[in-house]
Amino acid sequence: MKKYLYIPMLICFLSGTAQNIQQISETDIPGITILHGNNFVGEKMNNYLNGAADLYIEYGCIKVFVNEYRLDKDTVTLEVYIMANTPSAFGIYSLSVSNCMQWNSFGSFSCITPYLVAAVSGPLFIYAGNKTGAQSGQDLCKQLVKLVIDKNPQEIWYAPALTQSAKAAPFTNTLRYYKGPLGLMKGLSSWSEMFENLNFHMYTMDIKTPDYTGILARIIFPDESTLSSFIMKSSPIVISTSTTPIRTSNGLYRSWYKINSTKILFMESNSPEANIKDFLPEVPDNKWLEGD
Repeated sequence: MKKYLYIPMLICFLSGTAQNIQQISETDIPGITILHGNNFVGEKMNNYLNGAADLYIEYGCIKVFVNEYRLDKDTVTLEVYIMANTPSAFGIYSLSVSNCMQWNSFGSFSCITPYLVAAVSGPLFIYAGNKTGAQSGQDLCKQLVKLVIDKNPQEIWYAPALTQSAKAAPFTNTLRYYKGPLGLMKGLSSWSEMFENLNFHMYTMDIKTPDYTGILARIIFPDESTLSSFIMKSSPIVISTSTTPIRTSNGLYRSWYKINSTKILFMESNSPEANIKDFLPEVPDNKWLEGD
């Protein structure tokens, strides 16, 4: 267990091949009615997700359960996605939420608005939505999400090392996870060219300080040659270990810190004052730098 990281998430308790969950029944909430339910797996996910199916498959979606519930005047659609692992569930969550009124009421990563409640629980991405935005509808969404989490308990995992430094901590709610071109096109299209034809997985955070704004990323590549290809694509010069901010053709500044032969911290900002080394721990732990 990586106890040296600050922010707990939930990691896969279901095995990668598990395709079932303990679902909510009418006995779990007095007065609730199940209007209908279905599940989709493999090619059948296209029947429900339509144009979004490829994105979910890129993130490793195994199966999706869809149920509609009614309590008094409120109707809520509950979607539970079984993903390949926790980062994949978090990745879809991070691309699906914005303008949250309340953050992280359910575990380490959750979002509440009048119309929806979304959360990550191990390999589960849970999304409950109502159409009215009424308080009673939001409350029912909360009940359903909490029940899914309670009925399907997960072990604890810890957020990536990117969140460890005190300077990065205020931006945790902007954390996103990417692992392919479709996710980048949806959430960070300006970086797509840098990753073209490259295998990677990456966490990003939006950084806003009085002096500059930017995007901080922790990127892992499958091998050293892929990392080198990324550096060549992303910067006009190549330095073996780290660099001060370099102005690129798009007018922004890029810098990186090489952790090992396959992993880097990378930053793009609007100012040469952005120092990527500010986001390393004051007293680095070797395991912090190496850990996922």
